[in-house]
Amino acid sequence: MEPGSGQTIGFIDTGIDTRHPVFAGKTVTEEFFSGATDEDGSVSSHGTAVASVAVGRPSAEYAADPPTGVVAPRGVARGADVAMFALSAGSGGGQYVPISLTGLNGARQRWAGRLNQVINWNSGTIDFVNLSVGFPGIIEQYSQQQLRDNFGAAIAALAQPGAQDKTVFVWSAGNAHGKPCDVSDFADNQDLCVNEKVNAKSVSVLSGLPARIPELRGHHIAAVAVAPDTDGDGDYDIASFSNRCGIAADWCIAAPGQSVRTAYFGPDPNDTGGMLTGARGAITLSGTSFAAPMVVGGLAVLKHFFRDQLSNTALVSRLLSTANKQGIYAERSIYGQGLMDLGAATTPVGGASVILGGTVGGPGGALGLFQAGDALGNGLARALAGREIVAFDALGAPFWFQLGEFAGKAPRPSPAMRLRDFMTPAGAGRPWPGAAAGDAPPGAYPLRLGLLRAPSFGNGGGHLLSLAGRALSLGAVTQNGLNFAVFSNQGMNGPAPTSGVALSWRPPESPFGFKGGFLSERETMLGSSSNGAFGQVSGSSVFAGIDGVAGFGSWQFRAEAEIGAAFPVARDGVFDRISPLVTSAFALRAEKLLARGGALSVSLTQPVRVGTGRARLSVPVGRTRQGRILSQSFTAGLEPTGRQLDLAVQWRRALGDDGELRLGCGWTWQPGHDAAAAPSYTLLAGWRRRF
Repeated sequence: MEPGSGQTIGFIDTGIDTRHPVFAGKTVTEEFFSGATDEDGSVSSHGTAVASVAVGRPSAEYAADPPTGVVAPRGVARGADVAMFALSAGSGGGQYVPISLTGLNGARQRWAGRLNQVINWNSGTIDFVNLSVGFPGIIEQYSQQQLRDNFGAAIAALAQPGAQDKTVFVWSAGNAHGKPCDVSDFADNQDLCVNEKVNAKSVSVLSGLPARIPELRGHHIAAVAVAPDTDGDGDYDIASFSNRCGIAADWCIAAPGQSVRTAYFGPDPNDTGGMLTGARGAITLSGTSFAAPMVVGGLAVLKHFFRDQLSNTALVSRLLSTANKQGIYAERSIYGQGLMDLGAATTPVGGASVILGGTVGGPGGALGLFQAGDALGNGLARALAGREIVAFDALGAPFWFQLGEFAGKAPRPSPAMRLRDFMTPAGAGRPWPGAAAGDAPPGAYPLRLGLLRAPSFGNGGGHLLSLAGRALSLGAVTQNGLNFAVFSNQGMNGPAPTSGVALSWRPPESPFGFKGGFLSERETMLGSSSNGAFGQVSGSSVFAGIDGVAGFGSWQFRAEAEIGAAFPVARDGVFDRISPLVTSAFALRAEKLLARGGALSVSLTQPVRVGTGRARLSVPVGRTRQGRILSQSFTAGLEPTGRQLDLAVQWRRALGDDGELRLGCGWTWQPGHDAAAAPSYTLLAGWRRRF
C-alpha cells in the first residue's frame, strides 16, 4: 500500500483541479465556502499545487512527458485522498500590512463557520487539515486577550472542546521575511520592520496562535520553509522569505518549501498571447505554502504507518520530537522543533520492547528468541509463520514484527564436537561406563560413578542422551539384570541443566530388554530454550522403551524404540499454556566384526521427535488510541512437518595396540524434522591413538 493509504487530508485553499493527472485514481471532493467559485484555469491554481505536494501520484505516462516539460510531483502521502474546501483568497503581494484587530474581528464568525464545517465534514473523518492561507501579521503583535476578544469564535472552533481526538491543523508560517513594510504599521513592535523590510522573527498570526492560546497546543502546527542544499554542507537553511518560528517554536517545524515541484493548473505557459487557459502540468514553486503540505502529508504517513493506533495529538508529538535537532536545527528561534524527519519518526525511539501487561508504558522486555530443540523441529516456527507481535518504543508507538522470525533452531553441534563423538571409543556413550544397559553380567558393577556421554555418530541416543548430553552418573546393576542410574549435568559445559533417573531391565538370557526414565529440565523444554517475550520454559519428561538384540551369522543386530511424554511449564511470556507433548525415537543398528579388531556398522535412526502437542499463546498485537494493549489468543500445533531419518555407515580398524582408524559417512533425510529441508550429507574420518 502507498504511504498515507486510507487517509483523507483536508485543504482550505483556493480550490483544486479534480481532473489533474496527479490525482488520478484517488477520491477528490471539493466544497465551496461562500464567495468561492470553481477554478477554470484562468489563473494559476494555488490549491492544486499545494494538494499535489501532499498527495500527488502521477501516472508513469504523465511523469515521463508532462505538458510543461518538467517531471510531475510525487506527494509525501501519495496514497491519501483529498477533501478541498475552496475559498476566495487574495494574492498577498505588495507592501506588508499586518491585519488589524478590527479586521480579525470581522473575520471571526466567517472563519469559525469554515473551521466547524471542515471538522464535522463526513461525520468528522478528516484528521489533518492543511492551511496554506492566512492573514498578514506576526503573532508577536497580538496579545492573548486581543486574540480572544477579536477572534474568539474561530479560536473556539479550533480548540474543539469535548472532542475525543482533535483534528490537527497545519499552517504555513508565512512568507513575510524581507517584504517591504512601513514601521508605522507595527506600533509597539517596531523591531519587526527594520530598514523598511519585515523582520519575520516569528510565524504569522494564525499559524502562531498556540503561542498565545494554550488550548490549541498539541493539534496546531506552523511550518517554516527551508531551501535546498546549494553549498554542499548537507544543511537545508531557512528560506530567505520564510517567517521564523520565534515565540511559537514549541509548535513549529521546518520542512522543504523552496524550489518544490508541484502540479500546475492555469494559463498555458506556452501561449504568448495569454488566451489559452486550463493547462495542466507541473511547475517549480517556493513558499511556506508548500512546506505545510509536506508536514500534513507526513502526519498522514504516520497515521497509516502506525495503523491508526496513535491519536492525532500523539502523532503531532511524535513528529515534533523526532525532528532533526542537530547542528543548525538546534536554533529553536528559527527552526522550532527542527527539520521534519519521517525516517526518524517511523523508527523506534529508544528501542522497542514487548509489553505483556494491560497498558502502554508498563514494564516490558526485549522481543527475545525461542530456540527450538531438535525434538520440536520447525513445529513452532511453522505455527507462528505469518503472525505478528507488537513492540513499543519509548514514546509508546507500536512497531510490528513477524513472530515466526523469532522462533529459530537451537545451535547444532559444531563439526569439532561431531568429530569428537565420532571418535568416542567403542562402548562409551552408554548410560553407564563400560556396559550398555542390561548388557553387563549380573553383579558385575554393583555401584559405579561414571560419565554419561553423548552418543557416537549414528547411534541415536534416544531421550536420555539427546537431552542430557554429557552428565555425571551413578549407576548400579542388580543380580536379576535390573540397571539403575541417577545423573545430572549441573555445572558441566553443554546442554542446559538436566537431571534424572534411568532404569533398564533385561532378564538373563533374554534378547529383549525394557527401559524407562525421568528427566527434569530446569531451563529448557525438550532442549528448547526461550527468553524475552517468550518468557521461560522448563519441563519434565518420562519415557519408556524396548530394545532387542539378535545375531545372524557374523552380524549383530540391535533395535531400540522409545515413546515419551513431556510436561512443559511456561511462565512470564506469551505462552499461556503448553499441553503435554508425546515424543518418540527409534534406532536400528547392524554391526559386523572384521579382522584385526575392525568393525563395520550400519544404522538408521530417528532422533527424538514431538508427535503431538499444542501451545496456547496470547500475543500483543496492537494498542488503542487510549493506550490499552490489544492481544490476540490462538492455539499453535507443535508437531514438526517432517521426520528426520539418519542413515550412517561406519568403519573402524585397529592400528597396532594403541591406535584406531575410523571412517564414516551419513545421509540425513528431512533434517530438523523439516519436510522442506534438503537432505544433508556428512563425511568423517579420524585416527585416534592412546598415549
